[in-house]
Amino acid sequence: MQGKEYQLLPGLCSLQFMSEVEARFEYVGNEPFYMLGIGIPVSTFHHFMEESNGQRSIEFGQVLGKQSFRIFQEKLSPAASVALQRVMQYVAKPGTKKIEMETGVLGLLSMAFQSFLLDSETASVPLSKRDKEKIAQARVIMLECMVDPPSLSELSRMIGLNDYKLKTGFKAMFGTTVFGYLREKRLEKALILLQQGEMNVTETSSAIGYTNTSYFAEAFREKYGVNPSVFVRRSSNR
Repeated sequence: MQGKEYQLLPGLCSLQFMSEVEARFEYVGNEPFYMLGIGIPVSTFHHFMEESNGQRSIEFGQVLGKQSFRIFQEKLSPAASVALQRVMQYVAKPGTKKIEMETGVLGLLSMAFQSFLLDSETASVPLSKRDKEKIAQARVIMLECMVDPPSLSELSRMIGLNDYKLKTGFKAMFGTTVFGYLREKRLEKALILLQQGEMNVTETSSAIGYTNTSYFAEAFREKYGVNPSVFVRRSSNR
């Protein structure tokens, strides 16, 4: 799309606006995945954006601006996950009634519009190419300073971007908050370190920036469904 690349990560919901663009999807081999795409024409979008009095405050062209493609992304909420599973069941179930399918699809669209357009600050904060470069720089800084990361205000000064645009822009580009992203990357690194078997749980916790091992264990269990100590024992027995 216009020579640009976008990464669609697992567990993300995206809302995409496009006008006469060509796209190519590249997938990693031997990795199973599920993706549900819902497409509607501009006229239907305008119909959905109309208020009860017939007026509408959001226009397709207003969201797209001078671009031919625009994407919003964020982590899939628990409510959206449940709605998505229901629609996927409808797809796989023989004899599903159209009203069931359309109700499920409309529910997903409603949540996406509400999150990205009606309640989202990111919809009203356009990002220039330079803004995106600075936000990408912020991401690199957080990964390099994983053990002792800067505060949001410090990070804003380091990249030369106000903290409001950093917060909203980071979420628009990476689907989560600055520190939500850092948390995910810390836990991913912790998993690798524990798999390598050269560090115990306390050492791993410290290596990724957690000063409290109990907090680390809770975060690890929440993400991977198992305590890190149990994970270590399972890995060593393989």
